[in-house]
Amino acid sequence: MPVRALKHPLRLALLLIPLLGLVLPSAPPQAAERPTIGLALSGGGARGAAHVGVLKVIERMGIPVDYVAGTSMGAVVGGLYAMGMSPDEIEATIEEIDWTALFQDEPPRQDRRIHRKLDDNDFLLSARPGVNEEKREVNLVPALIQGHRLDLALRRYTLPARAIHDFDDLKIPFRAVATDAVTGEAVILAGGDLATSIRASMAVPAAFAPVEIDDQLLIDGGLAMNLPVSVVRDMGADIIIAVDVGGPRRDREEINNVLEMLDQVMGLVTWRNTQEEIAKLRGRDVLITPPLGRKVTAADFNRMLEAIAIGELGAREQEAALAAIEIPTARYAAYLDRQRLGGGPMPIIDRVRVENHSRLADALITERLDVPLGEPLNTDALEAQIDRIFDQDNFQSVHYRVEETSEDETELVITATEKSWGTSSLQFGIELSSASGGDSQFNVGAAYTMAPVNALNAEWRTFLQAGEEPGLTTELYQPLDPLERWYLEATAGYFTQSLTLFEPEKSDNPTAKYLIARLGGSLEGGRNFGDWGRLGLKYSRYAGDADLRYGEPGMQGYGFDEGSLGLSFYLDTLDSANFPRRGWVGSAFALTSRTEIGASENYDQAGFNLVNAHSWGKNTLLTGFRMAGSFGGQEPAQSFYRLGGFLNLSGFNQDELSGGNLGLARAVYMRNLTSGLVSTYAGASLEAGNVWDRRSEIGFDNLRFGSSLFLGADTFIGPIYLGYGYADGGFGALYLMLGRPWNTRAH
Repeated sequence: MPVRALKHPLRLALLLIPLLGLVLPSAPPQAAERPTIGLALSGGGARGAAHVGVLKVIERMGIPVDYVAGTSMGAVVGGLYAMGMSPDEIEATIEEIDWTALFQDEPPRQDRRIHRKLDDNDFLLSARPGVNEEKREVNLVPALIQGHRLDLALRRYTLPARAIHDFDDLKIPFRAVATDAVTGEAVILAGGDLATSIRASMAVPAAFAPVEIDDQLLIDGGLAMNLPVSVVRDMGADIIIAVDVGGPRRDREEINNVLEMLDQVMGLVTWRNTQEEIAKLRGRDVLITPPLGRKVTAADFNRMLEAIAIGELGAREQEAALAAIEIPTARYAAYLDRQRLGGGPMPIIDRVRVENHSRLADALITERLDVPLGEPLNTDALEAQIDRIFDQDNFQSVHYRVEETSEDETELVITATEKSWGTSSLQFGIELSSASGGDSQFNVGAAYTMAPVNALNAEWRTFLQAGEEPGLTTELYQPLDPLERWYLEATAGYFTQSLTLFEPEKSDNPTAKYLIARLGGSLEGGRNFGDWGRLGLKYSRYAGDADLRYGEPGMQGYGFDEGSLGLSFYLDTLDSANFPRRGWVGSAFALTSRTEIGASENYDQAGFNLVNAHSWGKNTLLTGFRMAGSFGGQEPAQSFYRLGGFLNLSGFNQDELSGGNLGLARAVYMRNLTSGLVSTYAGASLEAGNVWDRRSEIGFDNLRFGSSLFLGADTFIGPIYLGYGYADGGFGALYLMLGRPWNTRAH
């Protein structure tokens, strides 16, 4: 080569380029050499589990997915898949989740604090409109479910993606679709917190609380775009696999009530925008519509595994179209290897930070947390601790996130946000009992609870009752430490008790009726034992009056004074206050009445009451034992123990038998007939017991026996029973009862 050529290096390079192409190896084929494939997964509630079946078929056929977008349940499945979970792992997750518990905000009843469990002795509804003290307004909750437990579950399963805030950096680029509650427009979530984005996408209006992200109030994406075909196209997909699991529209004959009409309206909204997206499919795109029909509805979360199988069936019906986009086995194996999440370790927590957006003291949160530093995060333990914080009843949400700090430390952040609709509340309720013997009782009640009164979460509750037993009481409950181990409770007011007396051996013949009225108050202090028990010492002082409403000639009313000091213990681990399936509830007391502290008579009383629930399958057996007696002195009539009524010696009227000593044993069998919005039960009971004036009279030879057959329903206004009771001696009674028939108090 002439030396002058070296003076022109650019010419030399241009001459060598063709030669380099001959001697250098060619680059490996890239994904761009094949058409990119996007997956669009629709919403559909429990029907969305069918997406998992579709994914199984896609993977068995060797079809890579380059982009994923999902709406509502499609965002759940799509987000987990984009994060790197396999279809089998997603299926195992669906099977593992307790969906009934997931769609409840409160912790399981057996794990609630004992102060809240004691409220179940009232007949008030659990639903509570909020009261905003500052604005002086009553607000309904924004949704039936705030999503507390749903948020915990989503955070648990998306924890491996905690450090990813750009969804393009997931194993597969991902988008979740939500709806702006103000404009109605679709909001495409491409980054941020993955759990929060999925939660926003499935915030069904009125059912789940909306989610606020970047000053936008977001609700279920199905209202704007239930099948996000255009989203996947905009992400860059050449070919789209669209999976539509939306519910079928109802026929004219199937729209017969308001709930069915609302379901139809919601279905029409999502159906219309789904059809608009389906119209955007073209060429080699594939539409999969699993044949779910009416086999699995949006609310059938107990049938999600069945939906998965139907999803597989729907995908196999499109195998011919899907086969056109398969890739070679070896190449697909390499793709899966890159896409799979892998079993990474749990994060090691270096420090914990609390963001407390409430009026409660930080200590109420921090002292319920026990997160070992320098150790892997235990999500089971953390969720239980967060439940105990949420159970303070002041929070709209309590959630956590794991962050990497600038000091290369892993920080666990707990964020607690106060209820936006008001932490104080109103409650209403109704109780009814009626027996064919002529005894009946009807009361309505309302309570206003102001909370928190102070930073230790004190509550001031005022209760008004009208009906057979009118009254007005107010009580202040004051925890004395952040963990609520010690407490004080002061009560004052006026309350009444209806007392009907019957002619012996004639339960259908009431002889007199009194209204026992008390005016005064009490002061109690004691110790709470976690979520299962309470020990209290109470001083009570009341002025009373027994007003005779009707009676035989010569009977009259009378006045009395009460002054007593009592020690009580309460135990409660029941999973339900209405129709329990497992757990214990019981109480014990000892009381002394003395003239020196304001009483009209001197006497002592003590007793206990214990009930156990045990279940197998749909069957439940409740067994209980109650004993109480008087020790010294002569207790007045208004302090007698009483028996009679449904499940308390069935066959007799309510509180027909009275005396200074009591014994009762009972066994109640129940079988669950239906579950859902209203659960129904059929049952039977056997009971044995009596009351005695003197302890020397107590014996097995004078026990009374009762039995019953009944139907029960667990409704939004409380448990309802319709039953027939029969007692020895030929006594029988029909019962209609709204309320809890087993008395969990010993006195």
